[in-house]
Amino acid sequence: MIHNAASGEKDINTQDKNIKLAVHAGFCYGVKRAVETTKKLKAQNPDKEIYVLGELIHNTQVINELKELGIKTVDKLPEGGTGICVIRSHGASYEVFEDIKNKGYELVDLTCPDVKKVQDRAIQLAQEDYFLIILGKEEHPEVVAIMADAQKFAKNKDRVCVAKNLDALKKIEATIKKEPKIGIVIQTTQRIEYLKEVLDYLAPISKELRVINTICASTSLRQNEAKNLAKESDLMIVTGSKKSANTTHLAEILTPLTKTIHIEDDNELDNYKELLQNADNIGITAGASTPDYIINKVIDKIKNISKPA
Repeated sequence: MIHNAASGEKDINTQDKNIKLAVHAGFCYGVKRAVETTKKLKAQNPDKEIYVLGELIHNTQVINELKELGIKTVDKLPEGGTGICVIRSHGASYEVFEDIKNKGYELVDLTCPDVKKVQDRAIQLAQEDYFLIILGKEEHPEVVAIMADAQKFAKNKDRVCVAKNLDALKKIEATIKKEPKIGIVIQTTQRIEYLKEVLDYLAPISKELRVINTICASTSLRQNEAKNLAKESDLMIVTGSKKSANTTHLAEILTPLTKTIHIEDDNELDNYKELLQNADNIGITAGASTPDYIINKVIDKIKNISKPA
């Protein structure tokens, strides 16, 4: 992660531009752990097949880098195979764990510790017979695993649901009002603003409401820091995969504050040349699955873009 602990952000000034990089831009500890451990596994086991079930992190460049090392990203494991299967940082359900073991693979669990906490809290609420609402995107791998495990331990799997926004909650308002106990967990990379909206909506209509804020500390820190940087920037550049939840949320949060663009790498900057030339104060942040070398390429390209004559 690129940072300047003393000043709170990294200044990259050019002759005609003030460029600042957020402290918490790039890999979070969970992603860094997953990537480094997976590479190390291959280095220590060169003759073994290493499979990652689903994308280890949401970043195409990193997935391609793993592929070049001989690490295979798969949606489904070969039957009766041998080798090592890595559980990605987003986690997986109990059923997936059992399937890997039953197929004879050695299992290495690289689920982010913060994601593990959400899974554990969701199971706890389900076991205590709360009507469980998971705040997040239903198709996101983290949420898929949380929901599967909560349903496994719930007395009735229909009492576990996912809400991606306030409108989704409003559709089940009648059910919420009838339930004696409502439990809430939230996808680790969601916006804190969404959680606040949900609390304001649910508090008056719930008999008992138990909310566990499971947004990870890194996500909250990254979002708050980016918002502060946006206040002093003509243009904010969010760098990272369009498939990454925490990265897309950064762009969503910053767009109302200042002019904001979301790019995956430095090549996309060519589409915003005039915007970059006319900006005096540029802030840069990046998602938790964005490698430092991609951020550095973005910075280098911006430094070489001058104001129009």
